[in-house]
Amino acid sequence: MARFLVKRNQKLGTAPGSLVFVGKQRVDKVLLEILSYDKLNIEDKEIENLEELPKLINPKKVSWVNHVGIHDEKAIEKIGGLFDIHPLQLEDILNTTQRPKFVEADGYLFIQIRMLHLKEDNSLYTEQLSIILIDNTLISFQEIPLDVFDPLRERLLRPITKIRHRKNDYLAFAMLDAVVEQYIFIIEKFGERIELLEDQLLQRPEKSHLEQINRYKREINFLRKTVRPVRELVSQFKRSDSPIIEGSTQPYLRDLEEQVVLATEAIELYKDMLNDQLNIYNSGLNNRLNDILRVLTIFSVVFIPLTFLAGIYGTNFEYLPELHYKYSYPIFWGVLILLALGMVMYFKNKKWL
Repeated sequence: MARFLVKRNQKLGTAPGSLVFVGKQRVDKVLLEILSYDKLNIEDKEIENLEELPKLINPKKVSWVNHVGIHDEKAIEKIGGLFDIHPLQLEDILNTTQRPKFVEADGYLFIQIRMLHLKEDNSLYTEQLSIILIDNTLISFQEIPLDVFDPLRERLLRPITKIRHRKNDYLAFAMLDAVVEQYIFIIEKFGERIELLEDQLLQRPEKSHLEQINRYKREINFLRKTVRPVRELVSQFKRSDSPIIEGSTQPYLRDLEEQVVLATEAIELYKDMLNDQLNIYNSGLNNRLNDILRVLTIFSVVFIPLTFLAGIYGTNFEYLPELHYKYSYPIFWGVLILLALGMVMYFKNKKWL
């Protein structure tokens, strides 16, 4: 399946707001949990029945509802009904091909971003993350249980951390910050390999280097497509005047924006480096070819006069004066050797060899 544009056959002919899952199902069963906390207490519970979700939300605490597995259209629709979420946002949650976005709706904020993961073969794949901020509740929708939020959960378990003393807007910032940190970690991994590849290219370009350059270019372009829209998303989040976002969270959002800018600039830098490496590879091949042609040309030039002399004495004329001279043959070879050595010395003095 193409990673830059995914087939959307399921959506053809449907009206806007139609709840149709678009993408690849990644889990067999939907997992739903709620984590409620305040300064003093924290409680984590897995939810078996969606109907009991509203009863578990305590308005005096921050509630983080995490929904893993977005292929279940009915479950998404039911959550939308419980929290009065617009069908267009529910449609976006079900569509795994969405571009990162920030939507300020009536009574809630909607954030959509892509999380990056690195496979063992150093290729990338993404997971769509959707976040809804409403009152004192945050609802997140993930495709797979593997996520980058384990350090965040560990921080939530410690009562002295900032996140336990803040509201759901800070929790949303912390989640986005974890996603962006994963971006930077992956970019650094690729950067190390790209810089190492440049050192190898400068020593001696090989065919395998061209394959690596093309593979890294493909992954960097995928990184670029994933990360660049996040800058706009964070900027809109920072500029929002929604009452859900507290003033104390603004400095953290500005810092997050700087991290996204750092990530996008690093991607552009490594993209340019790969283009330069491709030029280095082609230049290296051309230089090697020129060296080979230069050596072959010099050998050809050396043998041209030798061939000329051999051609003269290889003719079939009967009256060739030197034919009957006793020392003609060794003298002939002496002339050939001296001529060849003289030409080689001349080329060396000219620094052609």
